[in-house]
Amino acid sequence: MAVSSTALESIDNLDGLTLEESNQLIKVQRDILEIIVTSDDYQLALDSLCCAAEGLVENAVATILFFNPSKTALKLRAAPSLSEQAKADLNGLVPDNNSGSCGTAVFTGTPQFVKDTGIDKRWQDLQPFVNSHNIHACWSMPIVDHNKQVIGSFALSSFCSRSPNRYQINLLQISSYLVSLVLRREQEALALQQAAHYDYLTNLPNRNLFKERVEQSIARVSRGGSSLAIFFIDLDNFKQINDDFGHDAGDVVLKQVAERMQSRVRCEDTLARLGGDEFVLLLEDMKAQDELRLIAYKILDSFSQSIE
Repeated sequence: MAVSSTALESIDNLDGLTLEESNQLIKVQRDILEIIVTSDDYQLALDSLCCAAEGLVENAVATILFFNPSKTALKLRAAPSLSEQAKADLNGLVPDNNSGSCGTAVFTGTPQFVKDTGIDKRWQDLQPFVNSHNIHACWSMPIVDHNKQVIGSFALSSFCSRSPNRYQINLLQISSYLVSLVLRREQEALALQQAAHYDYLTNLPNRNLFKERVEQSIARVSRGGSSLAIFFIDLDNFKQINDDFGHDAGDVVLKQVAERMQSRVRCEDTLARLGGDEFVLLLEDMKAQDELRLIAYKILDSFSQSIE
């Protein structure tokens, strides 16, 4: 879903703000950008943005919705002033042409300013939510990523029927943009963390993360008197696979090997790839050698069927 450029242009062209209103919007931007730059608490940045927007619009609550991983519904990411029941009722909203202000904004990629939720057709299927939570107006701005794809919405919902003025529309636009910045920074941080701690091919923990977990495990064992075990695992004749079929085929084998071994160990165990065809498995709370023997048999049995 791409955002409508004409809708954005109409918002960008709005003017007529007072000096006080302009300074308020500048302060919101400065405060949120400071959190983004100085902290890795991205949830704090989103919650703070909601609270800041609510402080500038009387009798309103702010919400931030993002697509779920499958992009079939919207998941609530921030709404610090919303009741727990309202949060539960809002979670899972499916975007379409008549799914309230937020669902419609995401579906169409255009801002949706609903003055009266009691009579607006975009809210006709959400009247239980309107009545239960006293939401009588809702203004929603689509959130777009750096590829101009709609990924969610920023909204202000009002406890009285009203339309947004120029200042409030500018606040919505700025807030939507700030949310996209927060999300992008969060994704970049996660990507860096993934690269630093996980193997790019198998997505298993890499040597660095395995070392950290071993050190933590040794500390726990030293305090509690439990035990740990480490298996070193490599693949016989793996070089021949690369030589005969190419490195792409070798990569396929390594990924399948990782998946098979991962399926045979406990969720609390750490299976890591050290590099090449070398893997290592960290086990804690092993009470007898028979347990270790059983795990070893399970890993070997995972290769009872050939890899095509």
